[in-house]
Amino acid sequence: MSAALTVEGPRVVRAAAGDPLALPELLLELEQRWLVWDRSIDGARRVDVHPLVLDEATHLEAIDVAFKAAALVSRAADRAARHPAERALYKLHPDVERLAEAARTGGDAGALVRVDLLLREGSGPRRFLACEVNADCPGGHNETLALPRIARMAGFRGGHDPTTVALRLADRLVEASGGRGSPRGAIGFVCATAYAEDLQVCAIIERLVRERGGRTLRVPATGPKASPDGVRVEYRGERLAVLYRFYPLEYMQEQANVSALARATELGELTSLSSFAAIHAQSKLAMARGWLAEPAASSGVFPETYAFRTLDGATLARERRDWVLKRDLSRVGDHVVVGALETDEAFRAALYAVDEAEAEGEVWIAQRFVPPGRVATPWGPRCLTLGVYLLDGAFVGYLARLTTASHCSHDALVVPVFLAGDA
Repeated sequence: MSAALTVEGPRVVRAAAGDPLALPELLLELEQRWLVWDRSIDGARRVDVHPLVLDEATHLEAIDVAFKAAALVSRAADRAARHPAERALYKLHPDVERLAEAARTGGDAGALVRVDLLLREGSGPRRFLACEVNADCPGGHNETLALPRIARMAGFRGGHDPTTVALRLADRLVEASGGRGSPRGAIGFVCATAYAEDLQVCAIIERLVRERGGRTLRVPATGPKASPDGVRVEYRGERLAVLYRFYPLEYMQEQANVSALARATELGELTSLSSFAAIHAQSKLAMARGWLAEPAASSGVFPETYAFRTLDGATLARERRDWVLKRDLSRVGDHVVVGALETDEAFRAALYAVDEAEAEGEVWIAQRFVPPGRVATPWGPRCLTLGVYLLDGAFVGYLARLTTASHCSHDALVVPVFLAGDA
């Protein structure tokens, strides 16, 4: 392709003839250099290197919607922090609330966010809506490094790779540890080590951090303990100044080290990325509370979003095709019920199950279904979910996922993202 790449509207173009990832040398690059170990799910490929190309107007709109979505849930989270009655609606475990409050007290506000945008039907001035905001520990870093580079190796020319999230994240972690040598303390990488897809994220960021001179430790979530002075935390005798968590905060409830983590955080001796304070913004309830508090600002950013308990079940059942049900802290498409993809009977059963779950302390939302727009791809038209990364409020790139139906989950196809124009 030429050095200048011009497209109108988002579309997936061929990186090269045939199937680049069928070449052994490119497959080795994917798995050995960039540590993408879960390239397939149930025998179907989960990643490819034919890139999604965005024209300038699409790029600018995506960033605009992402900034607004992140700001809306941040303000909702701030309201929860200030008002106990508002905070109680999130039904978070006391340990989780304690860690979040410690981060607010200690001024720990680092934020790595991925706002997931749905491309909707039509060709009007607003084609994206944010379906959720991943504010606690968004992933995709291995793919953002691997896929654009392998697309170039396969022969793709033209366009510009705008995604720097993994590189900027590594810079940010080293900076938080005091710079080269990590004089403030080591950077602890926390993940669910039994899951290769979680470990690969920490392993690739750890590699980048070490290249920048940071000191690192791989640490189980229960590993950090109070230092002898009770002020800091350490692991196997080495002080930890920074935690990079690819480990959801809600999973840390009832750990024996919560008090030690909270004390070190509120004293400014420990920082986390994302901050423990991100948990309210991570909850999908924040979109509903944002919609209630700021309906005019939310209407061009989110689909209509409500706390499940505030809506009538009979109305939801009758309007099945218009609604999507989501649990507050679920991730990667889990605990999502898309009414348009269910039968009447199955959706009524889901409503009953959600009602029971709410009675037992869970939090669910109901969100208006967004009729999906489709982009042209080498495999035929596909629905697009475009993730926009923001690091401390600055745009740092994209994660694009393609699906045949409107529900984006573990088995979505991830492709690289380029901007049209000069390379």
